[in-house]
Amino acid sequence: MVFKLFKSGDELYDEGKELIKRGEYAKARDYLQKSIDKEGGDDDSAAVKVALIDLKDRMGSADAYRNLLEKLKLLSTPDFEFGITRIDRDDLMTECDLTIKLIEAKAISGGSDQLKKKSELLQTLAQEFQSKKGDKHMIVMELFRNNTSVTGNTEFFKLMAMSYECLSAAVVWDNPAQAAEYEQIAMGYHQQCGESGDDNLARSKDYSTTCTCWICGRIATGAGIHFFSAPADISPALDDNPDKAVKSMDPSGAHIYICRACYTAVSNRADDIAKGYHDVAMREMRAMEARLQAEIAALQSQITFARMSR
Repeated sequence: MVFKLFKSGDELYDEGKELIKRGEYAKARDYLQKSIDKEGGDDDSAAVKVALIDLKDRMGSADAYRNLLEKLKLLSTPDFEFGITRIDRDDLMTECDLTIKLIEAKAISGGSDQLKKKSELLQTLAQEFQSKKGDKHMIVMELFRNNTSVTGNTEFFKLMAMSYECLSAAVVWDNPAQAAEYEQIAMGYHQQCGESGDDNLARSKDYSTTCTCWICGRIATGAGIHFFSAPADISPALDDNPDKAVKSMDPSGAHIYICRACYTAVSNRADDIAKGYHDVAMREMRAMEARLQAEIAALQSQITFARMSR
């Protein structure tokens, strides 16, 4: 019997394909890469499979999608097999292109202007997902997450929701009521793709809530943005006038409402006082340390003198 010590490129390629079917992706990648190095099998198809495997644990990386896209452009056939799945090359190329744009759009951060720009990009991208992918499953999610619920249409609703959340964040400082409306629109889009939208509802309620500041009496709109709730011990004599339309304490009577200006003024003053106490404590600790060091040095001198006197 003759044993083959070295496998040909074609054999390595065929074994790599079988390993993919068994879900042994790391081992399959090794075989496929070796088949490419030996110029065996279908090199351009093997390169695509390697790039797909590399993408498996890097689905949030635009570079990983770019690498796959470049390999797909070199593929000589309109489709290819990956395990037991036959994949349309152009469909996957479209998905890669859209996903790269999505990852880059999500990475945008900054102030109001940047958030508005991000919102515009997300809405444009949402429409692309709907028109170019539609009801088709997202291939990568299906392959590596066994998730067939993600389609171009579901991405459309999610991205539209995200775009209105960006608009909400962009305007909440100047116009909390408008931000609340944007959150309601975002909630509607979330619900259209089977999500609850509870976070949007909570923010909408907060942004549209109005109070009277307990300290200065000004009216503020936007809980958590322009006014805050602070725990307080409220006696009956201090209770709000029941006829007042805008309350300055919560119904339980355990919290009062404070506008942002008063809240930050009190907080900043408290910080200054705390820092003052901290500085005094640190000075006293350093002085105590210096006294202890002096006492230790004196004791060491006495011990040394006593030893020399023996």
